[in-house]
Amino acid sequence: MELRFMSYNIKNDYDKEGENTWNSRRDLVAGIVRFHRADLVGMQEVLHNQLTDLEERLPEYGWIGAGREDGKQDGEYACIFYLKQRLEPLEHGHFWLSEEPEKPGKLGWDAACTRMVTWCRFKDTYTGKEFIHLNTHFDHIGVEAVKQSAHLIKSRIRDLVEKGAAVLTGDFNVTSDSEAYRVLCGEEEGGALLRDAAVSADYRHFGPTFTFQGFDSRETAARLFPAYLNSGQEHGLEFESAIDFIFVTGGVRVRNFGVITDHRQGKMPSDHFPVVADLLV
Repeated sequence: MELRFMSYNIKNDYDKEGENTWNSRRDLVAGIVRFHRADLVGMQEVLHNQLTDLEERLPEYGWIGAGREDGKQDGEYACIFYLKQRLEPLEHGHFWLSEEPEKPGKLGWDAACTRMVTWCRFKDTYTGKEFIHLNTHFDHIGVEAVKQSAHLIKSRIRDLVEKGAAVLTGDFNVTSDSEAYRVLCGEEEGGALLRDAAVSADYRHFGPTFTFQGFDSRETAARLFPAYLNSGQEHGLEFESAIDFIFVTGGVRVRNFGVITDHRQGKMPSDHFPVVADLLV
């Protein structure tokens, strides 16, 4: 049976003014998860108050996570929401994207922010199969940090999965032509450890090719409907390529993959579009 995985940067709650505050978006974000019937959601940029808001709005989901600054509640979470009726968490953990991955709050290499990974081994109670879900958010500044983070995650996946299945979700802040992407999907002895679900899917793509839109509804419309609206200012790669991905290990079949562009009368739930993949693990 298929499991639907979603990766969703929900945009943090630092901005307290303007039209895109968290209070104006939280029902939309919860609605995206529920309407698209995700079994598991790797979320990024989640502050603790946002976590409790989503917990209240999505009572059918449990969650695994920790704040990146102290391993408890301080700072952004890269948490995993899971459908409690179907999925049983067996074990979980966290590690930081740094030279000291077991040290909470450790800044890594040339990164601008503390970055981490949350992982959990789940049992699908419908099928009895077990798998690992890892979720992360790469740095947006540090070139060396991004590359080393890719190497570290790949090494940890080898240790965690042995011969089992794993799914990696996240906002990687890089595109598919980056060195970090090549590290994650690169060939090695025995073949590539990870594959990009967008490339491997039976039904290869639904929705746009980009995932970050910065709440810019006009430019988003220009990119989605170029024949009807001229593109405005240049935004670079964010509007050309995805930076949010779902990666899978060998043996995982990707049935469908897509980028979800739902909005409410032009109001975006987040500055990222969520990506979704239906997987046979």
